[in-house]
Amino acid sequence: MKGMGFEMDNGKITSFQVSLLMYSVILATGFITIPAISAHYAMNDFWLAPVLAILAGGSVLAISIKLHQLYPNKNLIQYSERIIGKVPGKILGIIYFQFFVFTCGIVSREYAEFVTGNFLFKTPMFCLVILMVLLAAFAVRGGVELIVRSTLLLTPLFILPLFFLLLLLPDFDVSNILPFMSHGFIPVIKGSLAPVSWYSEFLIIAYFLPSVIDQNKTVKYSFLSLLAVSASLTYVCLVALFVLGPDTANKVYPVLTAFRYISRADFFENLEALLLAMWVVGNFIKIAAVYYAAVLSFTSCFNLKDYKPFVFPIGILIVIHCFWDIPSFFKMAGFLATVGSFHLSTFMLVVPFLLFIIALCRKQWSKLVS
Repeated sequence: MKGMGFEMDNGKITSFQVSLLMYSVILATGFITIPAISAHYAMNDFWLAPVLAILAGGSVLAISIKLHQLYPNKNLIQYSERIIGKVPGKILGIIYFQFFVFTCGIVSREYAEFVTGNFLFKTPMFCLVILMVLLAAFAVRGGVELIVRSTLLLTPLFILPLFFLLLLLPDFDVSNILPFMSHGFIPVIKGSLAPVSWYSEFLIIAYFLPSVIDQNKTVKYSFLSLLAVSASLTYVCLVALFVLGPDTANKVYPVLTAFRYISRADFFENLEALLLAMWVVGNFIKIAAVYYAAVLSFTSCFNLKDYKPFVFPIGILIVIHCFWDIPSFFKMAGFLATVGSFHLSTFMLVVPFLLFIIALCRKQWSKLVS
């Protein structure tokens, strides 16, 4: 990535690879968390929430791509300095660095809580977090190409377990979808706030676009990724609704509960291990991508020539945030179900939108002056 007189990452990737990366980033934690949160507000209409939230995801993608077109070969922090000025841009860069470190800590904690709470009961959570962050650190240090190639290699393992949910087809109670919209549209809007915050994570694409070699295909593949995310989340929500019905909102991990119901011919049983594999793979990809954004935010802010020396120190900060900011599982669950949605949406949707408006105003002003 070449831009402001310094070199960050010379890796080259394709639009398809970025779209696959973003698919995994959004779904990594979304397929486990979103059904329960949305069902709490939207009741039996919670399957509509991922569909409604697609508007937010499309907006974030459109803003990210347009800003990249206005300021080619620059990431979010680099063109922020061009849009709002050098000093305000650097302040925003520091804020975004802290935001991504915090987000990476949250994701790491989600990963560890799920594993220790449902599978490895006696494994210290600290060990799981350290190993995952360390693995992600090596991927980030390897550069953008290593991250996306890991995604290409691991995505089939991430997607495959979702198809095993079809083994529950004989147990589906389609009548759970009725009565349709009996509580009105407002509960669905409230239920869509969680997927909106997850979809806003498409902003991370702003850190990968400067490395894309086939820029003409970016729009097509990015929006195909958004459609795939929406279709996958809707599918997972419908499965949870047809299997668990109104009880979905009472489950911490509805998809895990659904997997435990699978039993066919005394052969397809105890498939939770597949879900665990999906969870580990997806979270590795997501943590690596957010980690990469955090590192680039820091180095871009201070115009540092090489980001690699800062990868492991920032990893230590991520581990500290993982435990310092989140004292317990219940605090984490409460944050994700309430404040978390607004926290993510503010930095990944509202702030980029304001930057986009200011950039357009500056462009129009420069045309008038000239």
